[in-house]
Amino acid sequence: KITKYREVKSKDGEQYQLVFNLTPFYPEGGGQVGDTGFIKSESDNIRVVDTKKENKLIIHFTNKLPIDLSADFIAHVDVESRLFSSRNHTATHLLHESLRAILGDHVAQKGSLVNANYLRFDFSHFSKLNPQDIELIEQKVNKQIREANSLIEERNIPMEMAKQKGAIMLFGEKYGDS
Repeated sequence: KITKYREVKSKDGEQYQLVFNLTPFYPEGGGQVGDTGFIKSESDNIRVVDTKKENKLIIHFTNKLPIDLSADFIAHVDVESRLFSSRNHTATHLLHESLRAILGDHVAQKGSLVNANYLRFDFSHFSKLNPQDIELIEQKVNKQIREANSLIEERNIPMEMAKQKGAIMLFGEKYGDS
């Protein structure tokens, strides 16, 4: 169900921002672009062109307002796009770890852009990378990909335990106690 909506006008035309009571769409965050897909009701099939988070709400961007705002909607995420984006997101973590292992612990991520087609990874280092380091980094990342290690995900563990297990806190984000 749509709980809120608004029309936004710009030089490119009108766009609509929709909030639902439930959604499977991931918003833009951590350098990764937001999900795309569509929402469907009995009277509409509307493309979701982007998803962002604003004031703890997930905003779905569309170029059309549904005919019946009180209708029940089924939300469909573009699964292939999300899969490719999530693979590239994982690659940023593999790259970061490889940079730190080869160049040193001083290397820190400064930003990224992750979408279905490519990733961009910004990091700090005191000099330009030489071709040998680039080759070593690439080999290390590719080796990790070939190993196809299972994801071990631990959520909601105490912060100190996470640090002991090697978690790295980036960008001065506020993580809380767990």
